[in-house]
Amino acid sequence: MTHDHLAPRRRLTRRLLAAATTAALGAALLIGVAPATADTSPTGDEASRTQAPVTWDPASQREVYAPADGFYSYAPSVVRDGDTEWIWTCHNDEFRVIKDHIYLTKIVDGVVVDSRSVLEASPAPAWDSFHVCDPSVVAGKFRYLGVKYSLAMFYLGNDLDASAHNQIGVAFANSPEGPWVKLPEPIVTFDRTDQWGAGQPTAVMMPGKPGTILLGYTQGDTSTRAYVTEVNLKKAEAFTTTAPVQLPTSGLTGTDGAPDYLNGFDLVFDKKGGQFLTVREQHPYAFDNPWWIGPAVQVATIPQRDLLRGRGTWKPVGDVNEALTGFDRNHNAGFARDWQGHLAEKNAVSVVFTTSCSSLPTIDDQDWSLATCDSLYSYDLWSIDGALNRRR
Repeated sequence: MTHDHLAPRRRLTRRLLAAATTAALGAALLIGVAPATADTSPTGDEASRTQAPVTWDPASQREVYAPADGFYSYAPSVVRDGDTEWIWTCHNDEFRVIKDHIYLTKIVDGVVVDSRSVLEASPAPAWDSFHVCDPSVVAGKFRYLGVKYSLAMFYLGNDLDASAHNQIGVAFANSPEGPWVKLPEPIVTFDRTDQWGAGQPTAVMMPGKPGTILLGYTQGDTSTRAYVTEVNLKKAEAFTTTAPVQLPTSGLTGTDGAPDYLNGFDLVFDKKGGQFLTVREQHPYAFDNPWWIGPAVQVATIPQRDLLRGRGTWKPVGDVNEALTGFDRNHNAGFARDWQGHLAEKNAVSVVFTTSCSSLPTIDDQDWSLATCDSLYSYDLWSIDGALNRRR
């Protein structure tokens, strides 16, 4: 999650990892996150010949959800099922109070019919007693304390009014609206309270394994890296995870064309193409306010076997940027997926992204304290569709 970093006690989660690339921002945040660095792990020579260029349809761009004044919404987990969309987001629940809930916004035939909090922080001293954010919802067959559930929501939680000590948990339900029942302990743990931690989860049901989830996430400590692990939730109170596999960054490019690192990403499985797609933050971030969120997101593909083994090369296939959308901030994005985390349509890609206003400082306003862009409270959701043209 990403919030106004000018106030050191405010919460910044989804995008701060890349924002920490400058010493000035790290000092402003006062949270001890090391500068984000690119993953330099070896990728081998198994780059796939499979490509899936995305041809965007500018006419498909539409506003999906605009929260009321004094509220923000971002980091969407989107399930599209026919004419209905369920969108879980990071959202505040009180006017101009930065304390994150997870909201569900239900849209039928393009019209918002409901939007409300479905998951909130636990009472102290729980590990998720301050913020809950960055949801990722997937369907499967799960059991917790003898009760069967059909939905799992992975989410980031923390116990500090700071962008630190983030961990990843899971909750279960049999309806998108809930009630959601939390597993009391995190799935992915992080001990240190002076570093960003683990968060930004994205979950996909493993093909043929309805109780096992492929969980992707970002870790930020002395650097910024992305991982995947398999989580077995057939008996959630005794869940198991596989050893995390670090994802490659080879092939990813920033807005300047330079090699880029991987964080703040969503995954979707393309069964027909035998590959995963990611939509991810591009770097570097902008100079003007807000400089802690990205100007663009990039869609890239990688073969299934390479992602699972942490090797190979990503193939960038489409950027969502100002040239395409008309917005100079396009960030905190997710795919429209089906209930299993696969493409909502076999031959199409739909990206739901967050926008923001922006403003430049003036000679009398060096710290942006007088800036007219109330950036956090301008966050709203838009979507754009594209054709997925596979070729070998």
